[in-house]
Amino acid sequence: MAKEEDKKAENEDTPIEEKPKGGSKKLLVIGLLLGLLLGGGGGFGAFMMLSGSDAPAEQVEEIIVKEEEPKIDAQFVKVERVNIPLVSNGRVVGNLLADFSIKVDGDDNKMEVIVNMPEIRDAILRHFSGKSIGKKDNPHSIDYPMLKSDIKDISNKILEKPLVLDVMVVQVKQF
Repeated sequence: MAKEEDKKAENEDTPIEEKPKGGSKKLLVIGLLLGLLLGGGGGFGAFMMLSGSDAPAEQVEEIIVKEEEPKIDAQFVKVERVNIPLVSNGRVVGNLLADFSIKVDGDDNKMEVIVNMPEIRDAILRHFSGKSIGKKDNPHSIDYPMLKSDIKDISNKILEKPLVLDVMVVQVKQF
């Protein structure tokens, strides 16, 4: 018995180290949760600052109205070898042999242009015999935009209706 009492006495003198009972694990979990809350809150705050305003965005309904262009049945009348004098200062300085196409809408209008083509060719020749189609700075060079608009105007005047939509100059030979 004396031995047992000695052992008890020894045990009472030396401090017994006790193992922590999950205190460090609790601190770790609490630290992670605080980090997530702070990080998530900071991310959310940054997102809200970038959005621009506190008020909810109004829903704007955008209505796009497309204006439908009138559909045309484009038909072309080929006009070949129209002899046009190149006039400068009242003198003929050359001749042009022009090929162009007249754009109209539909077969009926195309037939009307074809029927009136001799009169249109005659009017073009008479018009350009007295008017220069050369550029102002170089009378030997052709002013194509003016040539196209003049042919369109002459054709519509002969037809007595605006049937000619456009004129495309295909080829011009100058001699």
